Amino acid sequence: MIRKIPTVALLIGALAIAGQAQARGGGNDAAVYGAIVGTAIVGSALINANRPVYVAPQPVYAAPPPVYYAPPPPVYYQPAPVYVQQPIYYRPAPVYYGPPRGYYGPPRGYYGPRYGRW
Repeated sequence: MIRKIPTVALLIGALAIAGQAQARGGGNDAAVYGAIVGTAIVGSALINANRPVYVAPQPVYAAPPPVYYAPPPPVYYQPAPVYVQQPIYYRPAPVYYGPPRGYYGPPRGYYGPRYGRW
């Protein structure tokens, strides 16, 4: 509404100027009609100048609808056998040094003093 106020003011001003013409001898009908037609042309040009312009939207690619794929039937795959070889440990044979001294037999001095030793 506010955008049309200047157009209406211009139309009223054009009619006011055209209305001041004096018709002394008559025959000014053509001038009045010319002013009215001129005002109509200028007014329509001003009214149509601010019309909104509608631009056609860009074409849109519509994707095809989703397709349902059925899952494959369940299948059991037997696992492959796994062979694990145990590591081989090599242990050296135990070294035998004999029993500790005094471990076997009677304690010292059980049979008396030993002869031949000082």
